[in-house]
Amino acid sequence: MRILMMALVLVSVAVNVQAAGIDEVNEWRRRSGLRPFIEDPEMTKFADMKARYRALRRLQNGHQGPQAPAGWHEGTGEATADWGWLTCEMESDYQYAGAAVCLGSDGQRYMVLVCRGGSGRPLLSRNNAPVHRTAHLTPNPPRVVPRSSLQHR
Repeated sequence: MRILMMALVLVSVAVNVQAAGIDEVNEWRRRSGLRPFIEDPEMTKFADMKARYRALRRLQNGHQGPQAPAGWHEGTGEATADWGWLTCEMESDYQYAGAAVCLGSDGQRYMVLVCRGGSGRPLLSRNNAPVHRTAHLTPNPPRVVPRSSLQHR
């Protein structure tokens, strides 16, 4: 009975929502005018394992946990759902990727994206502008008042 209870506790600590990982990343890429990543099942398996590992331990300091194999590049992130997907490598020129997200007991989504098959440089959107923007990092971006419009006292 104790073993069953312990298993239930471990299962409830982190809930994996892997299927949405690559779909969520590719939707962001589509909206940014980029081609989708081609999913690599081995990369998805690694991303899933690392997302679970980080969520179970509440590791919120970047690349903690198992290291990606040589030649793979990773982005990790953690945030509540209202932030959306939040990792590096989303806008890079890689061709293949695996992604997973695991919901921790603290309500944070622990995201892992691993990629290969490219140089890692950011791609340009259809408007020939760098895709990498930081506005997506804030759910409600603050309004910034230009210095020229401030009154001196």
